[in-house]
Order: sequence, then structure tokens, then C-alpha cells
Amino acid sequence: MSTPRRRDAQANLARVLAAATEVFALRGCSATLADVAKAAGVGVATVYRTFETKDDLIYAVYEPKIADAREQARAASDNSDPWQGVVAHLEQSVPTLAADKGFRELLSGSYSETLGWSRPRTPHRLAKLVEDSHNQTGEHLERLVERAREAGVVRDDLVAGDLLLLSMAVQTAVEFGGPTHPLLYKRMIGFLLDGIRPSREAPTPLPEPGLTSPQIAALERERSERMSGSPEA
Repeated sequence: MSTPRRRDAQANLARVLAAATEVFALRGCSATLADVAKAAGVGVATVYRTFETKDDLIYAVYEPKIADAREQARAASDNSDPWQGVVAHLEQSVPTLAADKGFRELLSGSYSETLGWSRPRTPHRLAKLVEDSHNQTGEHLERLVERAREAGVVRDDLVAGDLLLLSMAVQTAVEFGGPTHPLLYKRMIGFLLDGIRPSREAPTPLPEPGLTSPQIAALERERSERMSGSPEA
């Protein structure tokens, strides 16, 4: 039977993890433990009692997400239809990464200070988690692209790294579209898919209509409001 103290600790852990997930997704891994504590409604000391370092907290938040991304890449590479594997990978990875700044930082290597790579001591286990993810996910994507090239459904010069860079480019459409145009990124993926095909009988159908100039202006205002946290007057 759990004691009241143990139940309190479990409740605090859940609050801290939930808050950290939101804070890192919005602000990236540069957010502090004080930021997380404030969002969780607990003291900083409570966070430190649960997680010795910020690296430990980042690991707890992103280990499941990294595992999911690795599994998604594996499933795409195993798809019986290589073209559908490419489509599935892009449609699943783009919104996931676009919605989480911290996740993008970890996988792109744009935030290495937290991982201990610039520190003199032995790197934190988070560094190994990310490195292993790069290697394993990369192997799955290499296999996916190789199968797609062999099937003749993508350009002969397409490589796995292209999928990563192209997906990063499309991620902007997820943030820009926001809740008003949640499928805008799929329109961009449609253009992208036509670009990596060796040939096509007809353009890829686009699931979202193009935006007019007034719609773009409205989305720019909405994005500004989301970034500032309050509606413009």
C-alpha cells in the first residue's frame, strides 16, 4: 500500500512531467527548471528532488517520443508499398516535430549544451539516446529510400537526408497554419511529393486550398498573437 508521501511524490512527478512536456515543446530545451516548476505549480526544490539535472528531465520527457519516432520510421521502411511508406513518414513526422520545439532541437542537434556534449564530464545518457536514435532512425530511412528508388517511385538521386531537410522545410506550414488551417502542411507535402517523383501522370491532389492574401495576413496576426500570448488590440 502506498503511503501519503509516496502518493504526493507520484502526483508531483506527473505534474512536473506534464508541465515540462508543454514548456519544452513551446520554448525548447533552453527553458529552465524554474520555468517548469512555475508551470507545474510546484517549487524548484520539488523538481530537483525528482530530477537531479535538467538533462534527466529532458530524457524523461523525450525518451518515449524518440522511441515513437524510431518506430514510425521502422514502420515506414517496412511498408509493402515504398511510396506509401515515404508519404506516411512525411505526414506523421512533420506535424510531430513542428508541434515541439524541444524535440526539433534534440533531433536536429541545434541544442547541444543541455546534452553535455560541450561539458568536460562524461556525457549524459541523453546524448547517447539521441545518437542512437539518429543511427537507428537513419538506417530505417536509408532502407525506405533505397526501396523507393528500386521501385522507381522516387528520383534516383533522392537520399535519406533529403527527407529530413524537406520535412524541416514543411514544418513551418504547421506552425503558420495554426488551428485555423491545420491541414495547410499537407498541401505543402503534396507539392513536395511531386518534386521527388521521377515522373507523374497528374499532379498530386491537394487536401487544402491555397491561401488568399487576406487569409495570409490574418494568419500572420494570429501567429503574432500566439507568440505574444495575448490578442492584439
